[in-house]
Amino acid sequence: MLPTKILTIGAGGLQRALTHEFVHILNQRNLYNGGIYVGQPRGTEKADAFNRQNGIYHVVTFDLSSIHDIQQISSVVGATTLATENGREQFYAQTENPLDLILIGVTEAGIAKGELAIDVLDETLYRYYCKHGADASLCVVNTDNLRNNGDVIRDILCNEYQNRTDAYTKWLDTKVGFLNEMGDRLVPQVYAVPDEIKEAAEAQIEGTDDLITYAEQMPATPLILEDLDNRLRVPFGKLDDYGVVVKQESIEPYHDWKLLLVNSVHVPGITHKGFLAGFEYVNEAAAHPLFAPHLARLMKGYAEIVQTDIPIAGKSAEAYTLEFVDRIRRVKDDNARINIIETVKLRERAADIVRSPNYQKSTELFKSDFAYSFATVLRFLTPHTIAGDDDYRGITDTGTEYEIRDPDRTIQNILKDAFGTDISDVANRLDEILSNVTLWSPQNATPDTALSQNQDFTKRVVQDYHQLVNGKSCLEVLESINSEIGY
Repeated sequence: MLPTKILTIGAGGLQRALTHEFVHILNQRNLYNGGIYVGQPRGTEKADAFNRQNGIYHVVTFDLSSIHDIQQISSVVGATTLATENGREQFYAQTENPLDLILIGVTEAGIAKGELAIDVLDETLYRYYCKHGADASLCVVNTDNLRNNGDVIRDILCNEYQNRTDAYTKWLDTKVGFLNEMGDRLVPQVYAVPDEIKEAAEAQIEGTDDLITYAEQMPATPLILEDLDNRLRVPFGKLDDYGVVVKQESIEPYHDWKLLLVNSVHVPGITHKGFLAGFEYVNEAAAHPLFAPHLARLMKGYAEIVQTDIPIAGKSAEAYTLEFVDRIRRVKDDNARINIIETVKLRERAADIVRSPNYQKSTELFKSDFAYSFATVLRFLTPHTIAGDDDYRGITDTGTEYEIRDPDRTIQNILKDAFGTDISDVANRLDEILSNVTLWSPQNATPDTALSQNQDFTKRVVQDYHQLVNGKSCLEVLESINSEIGY
């Protein structure tokens, strides 16, 4: 059995089809000899399945036409729930092992003081220090795509949690590497995978696999790690044939490209307007005869700004983003899975475009496409009903009610009762949102310029949002934009 050298807080599909698979490959190639112990933050079903299956599961690579590959993964050596005190103690007991790495695989909403995952990380690091001393070292990697995600984790632990001892604080600063990371692979939920693909996969797998993971083929660059001090002992950088990169210099430009040219294809690119228009799946919305050319125009405009603002030598921003547009059309995934934590996603994926000095140089069509896309996310966040602090519900263009799951209720509260309101009221509400610099500034950063200072953008968003809350559907507003521009 592999020795436990990696702890994972989170049991999701992206971990299983990215970092866990890469650790498996390193073990198979005799480049590493380490196993992963998993802590499931909520519930017990995945932890139970890992233990029942002796850590073995399968990653099925597929697209809408067929299965391309099935890999049996055996890098996990055990698991427990973090939802109970007993489960957490089992997880903390793993700190007896000499560890190389702790992975944090939870969504943006879980990256904050007081959230279970970060509380567990704080306690895990302290117990590791107590058991192994001030000379021990290890790395922490947050696999969620927040900008400078390693720095975010370090700053939360060092600045927002109680200082246990000066010696421990010094250890965090000098012996723990909080690595910035960029990960990329589409991993839809099992229920979104076509039945024929699931049936074909299950026919090829011996026995039952309750952790079967469906994913697209590995993209050209699935994992980039920033290891400034050369602390990482898991040799991910040796997987260059998979496009994995470990750099001893800042990866901020690569992370910016990922957020602005890949993640923005989803939000604000297609998922919210697709969901509001009645499309359950991302690929269906992205292939719609009206949405498809709009999405391509939008992302080409993004690429022109990003290429100028954040150039990366030898790389084409347009080719990078349009490759992802093509990728989402080939894998079935549901809009609802993606449509959460909108405030953070807009901040990370749209605010830079609004503030860019090159925004004004963009085409009129891009400015219209971009403002419309931003407005559709605000429309999605507009409550139709509110029943208590945690029950905010919107309504689609087809009359279907849905839960608004963004935990930040700031925008939602400003937009409540906005349906049917006049354009003057809309302008006041959106000014309150766009002028709130704390909404649009990264965690622990100096507040940046208010989005409302871009008057062209603000005017366009007000006009589009006003139509969207006054009887016009997402498709109808897009049709009017095309008509006005003469597209």
